[in-house]
Amino acid sequence: MEKGFDDLDPQDLAVYDLAIKKGGLPPAHESRPDGMTPEDVERSVARLMAVRLLRRSTTRPGTLVPVAPQTAAAELTSALSSEVLERQRAIVRIAESKEALVARYTEGMAAATGGVHRLKDLHKIRLLLEETAERCRFEVLTAQPGGVRNPEVLADALPRDRRMLERGVAMRTLYQRTTRYNQPARAYVEEVTALGAEVRTSNELFNRLIVFDRETAFIPDHTDPAAAVVVREPSIVAFLVDVFERSWQAADAFDTGSNDRESTRSISGDVKRSILKLLAEGLKDEVIARRLGMSVRTCRKHIAAIMLQLGATSRFQGGYVAHRLGLLEHPDQDDDPSGIEAQDD
Repeated sequence: MEKGFDDLDPQDLAVYDLAIKKGGLPPAHESRPDGMTPEDVERSVARLMAVRLLRRSTTRPGTLVPVAPQTAAAELTSALSSEVLERQRAIVRIAESKEALVARYTEGMAAATGGVHRLKDLHKIRLLLEETAERCRFEVLTAQPGGVRNPEVLADALPRDRRMLERGVAMRTLYQRTTRYNQPARAYVEEVTALGAEVRTSNELFNRLIVFDRETAFIPDHTDPAAAVVVREPSIVAFLVDVFERSWQAADAFDTGSNDRESTRSISGDVKRSILKLLAEGLKDEVIARRLGMSVRTCRKHIAAIMLQLGATSRFQGGYVAHRLGLLEHPDQDDDPSGIEAQDD
């Protein structure tokens, strides 16, 4: 590391003062500051020469002459500027050669793992996601289950997604219907759709999925919630894309243009119709909540509201009444079967 003037100690400055006073240090440093040994002087001379404050005289052999600080500083900064320039060139060379190495690494990992690679470290997962997103050329497909979106996760994702959209990458995101209640999600959707992204919602259950350029897919590891599986095997990636496309075709556009009472009632009615269908299948509260991407507490509130409106005292009776009224045969009707607005946490 290049030395600077602030590295000089009092002995160094005493030797520099002596050189200024005498017009230079004579050979063998016959004259030296009080209290300093010849070895002390030698060490100080080395430091002064390193910062260009002393140099060898061209007219008096063996003599070291003092250099003006402004001249020494100019020489130091010039040397540093050259070093910085060379490092910048090295950075450019590394960046230019990186892509070829990334391709080799990706191909090698795919060959070594059969195109399927498991990552257990959350930091490595995020890092690989960021790197893959930066290399994404034309398309990213995302399926995110669950009704509540973490504001911090959305805040981290937004700059990355904005960069992809601004360079022309097509982005399609699939959420569960209940995400429309989530204000952070609505704000995020407004941001990305304004840049050209498409967002839809579905009542059906789906797993988390991210696919970049139909080449690299990230899916959950069912044995470890904190882990992820990276898939590059072409046939598996194509299958995952097909699963996404089927869910996408059956989903509805995420409408951020309305946030009023009627919109909330419409969403609530749609969710409760889905609850009716799942209740008729005999599913438990926990399973229904997971399928619809909501908390168990919220799910139970909806179930209680439905039972109250139908006048049912049991799930069996509720299913019978819903069937008699035709609510299960016409799940797409516009009216809310419960007549009760959303009751979110």
